[in-house]
Amino acid sequence: MNRTPKHHPTESTLLRFAAGRLPASHALVVAAHLEGCPACRAGVRAAEIVGGALLAEMPAAVMAEDALTRALARLDEPASKPAPPPPARDLAPGVPLPAALRDLAVPRWRWMAPGIHRIALDIPGAAPGERAYLLRVAPGTELPEHGHEGEEITCILSGSFSDTTGTYGPGDVAEMDEEGDHRPVADAGVPCICLIATQGRLRMRGLLARLIQPLVGV
Repeated sequence: MNRTPKHHPTESTLLRFAAGRLPASHALVVAAHLEGCPACRAGVRAAEIVGGALLAEMPAAVMAEDALTRALARLDEPASKPAPPPPARDLAPGVPLPAALRDLAVPRWRWMAPGIHRIALDIPGAAPGERAYLLRVAPGTELPEHGHEGEEITCILSGSFSDTTGTYGPGDVAEMDEEGDHRPVADAGVPCICLIATQGRLRMRGLLARLIQPLVGV
C-alpha cells in the first residue's frame, strides 16, 4: 500500500486499539491499516503514552506473598521454541501479505460466488462470533446487500470499492455497525482485495443471498 489513506478508523476505534480493548480480529484489521498510515500510528502512540501515564499514577496493587518465588521459578523453566511462521506470500501479483498476517496460517483463495473469492483466517484469541477473512472481488462485481449483527471493519489492501458511504481505496478503512446496510461494488481496474473482521453474522437482504449464506459461512 503506497497510497496515503483517506478513510481512517474512528477515534474511538484507535483508542480501543491502543488500550488493547478491541476484539482480536478487529485489532488485526487496524494493525494492517497502521502499516500504511503514519497519522494513525502517531495517534496510537500518543494514546499509549497517555495510558501509560495514567497507569503510573494508579495505586500499587498488593502482591501475593509467594509472587516473587513463583516468578523466579518460572525463570528456571526451559524456554519453548515458538513454531516458525509460515512463509509470506503475495495475495495477488504486487499485493504482499500485510505484516500483521505473517504469523498466521493463510490458506489459498476459496471460490465463494462468481467473481468473489475468500480466505477464512483463524485468529488466536478471537472470541466466539468473531470472524476475520480476506475477500477478493473482481472489478465490477456487486456484493449482496447486507447488514450486520455487530461491528464490521474493513481495510482495503488493493483495488477499491464503492457503496453509499463513499469510495475506499488501498489503505482505507470502512466501519459499519448493526444500524447500517450497504451493497459494496468493486470498482473498475484491478480486483478489490480487503481484510475484513465482523462480529456475529451478516444480515443478508434478498432470498438468494439468504439461501447461500449457510454454504459460504458468513
